[in-house]
Amino acid sequence: MDKVERQLLNCLSSYRSGRKQAAIEKLEQEDWPRLYQAAKMHKLGAVVFETLRSSPEFCAGNASLAASWQMETIVAAAGQTRRTNGLLRITKALEQGSISYAVVKGAVCRELYAQPDLRTSGDEDILIAAEQQEACAELFRAEGLELLEAKEGDPVTHWIDRQTGLHIELHTALMPGKRTAEKRLNQYFSDQLDCTVAVPVQGGTVQTLCPTAHLLFLVCHALKHFIAGGFGIRTVSDILTFAERYGAQIDKASVYSGLETARGRIFFDQLLSIGQQYLEFDLPGSGWALSAPPDPAQMLEDILDAGIYGQSSMSRRHSGALVQRAAEEGETRPSVIRAAFPHKEQLVGRYPILQQHPALLPVIWLRRIGSYGLELLKSPGKDNSLRDNLALGKRRTEMMIRYGIISRNKRED
Repeated sequence: MDKVERQLLNCLSSYRSGRKQAAIEKLEQEDWPRLYQAAKMHKLGAVVFETLRSSPEFCAGNASLAASWQMETIVAAAGQTRRTNGLLRITKALEQGSISYAVVKGAVCRELYAQPDLRTSGDEDILIAAEQQEACAELFRAEGLELLEAKEGDPVTHWIDRQTGLHIELHTALMPGKRTAEKRLNQYFSDQLDCTVAVPVQGGTVQTLCPTAHLLFLVCHALKHFIAGGFGIRTVSDILTFAERYGAQIDKASVYSGLETARGRIFFDQLLSIGQQYLEFDLPGSGWALSAPPDPAQMLEDILDAGIYGQSSMSRRHSGALVQRAAEEGETRPSVIRAAFPHKEQLVGRYPILQQHPALLPVIWLRRIGSYGLELLKSPGKDNSLRDNLALGKRRTEMMIRYGIISRNKRED
């Protein structure tokens, strides 16, 4: 970990703790643009600015960078306030329409912090029962929302409010996939719609999952992204802060059990350990326990490299298919062939036409290979080569085997 990454963690730790000033690393003038880019990659630009702006060393005399950073922070916070107001209007309409729902992640996690609007959200996730999907769609249209995307058979639809910029992902199932573990978790989360709880959000309230179910979802959602390509350090902060805030209300045994089902217990251990070492998470005092000795170094390195959505490099994006295959089938030797020609089940989410016309699979393979070749031409170099993709896929697969996420033996489910 270099000094820029340490500074990023210092800022996030201060934000979590509600302190206005972060500890300052000895950054040189050339380090500040790097910190700015790292903060943007992890969607922490406003957080880093706010925790460092009062320091005399801020931006090391680079007035232009400081001014741009300040303006971006103001715009981001104002936009978040506007979108959150839009969310409160929509959730109020859902309640008036007697549609059971649960807001998860974004708005609920934002309220964990002393300065919520610095933790911005690109979209808001709402879970509803499948049988209420059509009624909810009618209500959204009546409220002026526009349907952006709806793939047949996909448990998520995308809606946007053009006036506020609010983007809603409407879910009838929170965990994609057809494996037994995912089906069990989806059923568990859907059952929780019968016992949602109200939490404060920007002067109003929204309904969300009970603390036990919500924390389990946060960890399982992170695990899903970890397999697919990675996730950023802000996700770790959300999980840790939620675990602290609602610790007394969370049934920890149920969380552990759910994580065992998802093969995520050791994964969660590493998140707790990262929090203890770098983000002032009080592991002994929090009531959480580790199931094995912590070994978080490689995971932290992966998280810092991944960025908020695990899309920081082309090699990372393309290697995700290799790791996904290993996780789903127990295949622990990544290869170009397997990445280039995945099963229909791995592609149907992106290409729903395969559901009705599976014979089109070879056409989809050729399309993907053509798109990948075009990306290689546009972005040649060491960040975009088959060798790098395979090497990264292999490293990440081995890491997940060590954490128990992937078994060396093919799984039955």
